[in-house]
This record gives sequence, structure tokens and C-alpha cells, in this order.
Amino acid sequence: MLDENPDDLSYLNKLIDPWLNLEKIERTTRGFANNIDLKLVRPSDNKSFSISLPDIAGEDYESIVNMNSDVIASWSDKPDALLLFINEWDNDVLKEQLGGDKQPADKNAEPPAFELKDISSTVQNVLLLKELHLLFPWKRLAIGLSSWDRYQDYYRTPIDMLKSRAPFLYNFVTHYFPNTYIFGVSAQGDEYNKENKNSLIEKTEKGTRAFIVDYEGKQSYDLTLPLNFLISD
Repeated sequence: MLDENPDDLSYLNKLIDPWLNLEKIERTTRGFANNIDLKLVRPSDNKSFSISLPDIAGEDYESIVNMNSDVIASWSDKPDALLLFINEWDNDVLKEQLGGDKQPADKNAEPPAFELKDISSTVQNVLLLKELHLLFPWKRLAIGLSSWDRYQDYYRTPIDMLKSRAPFLYNFVTHYFPNTYIFGVSAQGDEYNKENKNSLIEKTEKGTRAFIVDYEGKQSYDLTLPLNFLISD
């Protein structure tokens, strides 16, 4: 629960109405980041802790890896835990593109310049974890697979999905951070459409719309489970 209200609630307020009205939330604009700082307390033992929730456009990934991010620079206290959400997945990264209409390469052409944005999202996430851990050697790591409602019919657990869709990231995480808490999370509850609108409104009123699925595949409406893991001794 909140120990005290944030100084600025404007960004959170912008998210509340679209969520309640089943409206898609606009993407974060490139070059602009929102950083939400919350002071929380766990009622069971009155343990206090602070979390910083940066909402950064995906296109600004390079600035984060190069540690030129204003949000990261603003962190005065070194975090001892990290919560990473993943919502983009590579498709056929290793699939060789063949076809009769493929034009032969120009041997005299200049090779294209390498840019971080051109590498797969899996490799980007590995680099991001590596660089952040060098800067902030956290003790605990939790990884949330976003939009779990899209994938729950195809994967029994979030770990199964991470193994299948991002094996490189999975191997990196389990090798260097073997105690990582891997979970699925759905904030929307389902895709927004006319057919399920009434159902989603009813779930919103009952507090059963947003949910988490833990590493064993068990569903819970307690969205604080990852935080409980991160602040555990």
C-alpha cells in the first residue's frame, strides 16, 4: 500500500481513465520519459520501500544502454532490485530470407552502418540487463511478460514462453540470475472489442480484470506478488 502520495499524480491520472474506459493508451513519445516514484509499505510487517517506474519509449533504448538516459541519471539511490517488463518478441530472427525476387548484393556498395536498434529485442534485453547490473548490482530480479492474456492459451507457464520465444535471454537470465522471478501479467485482462466489453467492465468492478500468472502457471489477482519477492530478504 502507499506510504505517502507521490508529489506529482498527473501521469498516473492520465492512465486511469483510459484503463477504466477500455481505451488503448498512447505510446510514450520518443525523447520523453515519465518517471514515477512511489513510497510503499507492506502491511504484513510494515516494511517500507521505494520503487521508481520509468516509462521510456522503446526507441530510446540506445540512450539507456549507453547510460545517457536522464531517468537513470536521476536515480540518486542505487536500486537493490530490478523489475523488467517485456512486451516485444522477435519473430523468425534466424529464418533465412530466400526468394526468386531477391536482388543480388552490390559488391561495391558501402556496408550499412551498425545501429543498436537493428538488433533483435532479445539481444537488446540482454545488453540492457548487463549494463544496468554493472551500474546497479541488484540482489533480486523479476521479469514480467506483458499481455499474458494473448499467450495463455499457447504456453502453460511464463517460463515455457520465455524458453520458446527468447531462449538466449532465458539462458542468460537463468545462468547469471538463477533466482529470477519470471511471471506473466495482463493489465488489460483481454483484447478490447465490443464482444467482451461488458465482461471486462464486470471484471473491473470485481477487481478481477488485471492478473498475474506465476512461474508455475498459477493465476492471481494480487499484483504485488513480484514486489513481495523483490523486497524479501
